[in-house]
Amino acid sequence: MVLLSPTLKVPVKPMRRLHDSPGTTLELLVVATGERYCAGIDIASGALVRGWSPIDVDQRLRPYDVVQVTVADNPDLLPDPSEPDAIVIDGPPRLSGHMAGGAARRLIRPLLHPENVPLLGFHGPTVLFWERRPDHPSVALAEPPAPLVVTAEAGPVWCHFAWGGRPQVLPCQDPRLAASLARSGLRYAELRPGTRIVVALEPPVSGYCHKVISAVVPRR
Repeated sequence: MVLLSPTLKVPVKPMRRLHDSPGTTLELLVVATGERYCAGIDIASGALVRGWSPIDVDQRLRPYDVVQVTVADNPDLLPDPSEPDAIVIDGPPRLSGHMAGGAARRLIRPLLHPENVPLLGFHGPTVLFWERRPDHPSVALAEPPAPLVVTAEAGPVWCHFAWGGRPQVLPCQDPRLAASLARSGLRYAELRPGTRIVVALEPPVSGYCHKVISAVVPRR
């Protein structure tokens, strides 16, 4: 029997995990970046991984870029050792190309988060750090069934959508989307149907990990 905590209700389906030794070079299809990480799909295995770097990641990288990373042996870089999708890389990703069309769709489609499971395996916008489990991912690709709405209110950008019949409002950290809204002067926008989002957990703050939208991925 598996006992679930009150917060973590539903285990996510088994993930394709990546096992590579330090020194291995991987080629990733980028889906999102953060200050010190790059989330991408390992082209060889199809696994969704989150590579944590000791040096800031170039925020000019965008979804559908292809990068190379080298696996490192430095577990102290991981903000959450339970992340099943986390790897440590020896430095920032290196841009090597771009992918679009059918090839990208074939990599993304099997990784889309199941609609009948709470995002990242739990309801709500936060989870206690000590309730994190290795069978719940820290990053996921999702395609909301209804149009995705974004708002900019006094600076922060928020994503509004429905998931599993529940309304969701999460902060959006996609710098390209924020810049686009700022240039246009819009405070409200409805994105094209089929737009994907990358949902990620932030490193813990005061014992809690927060869900954020780290990137909005246009459908190709």
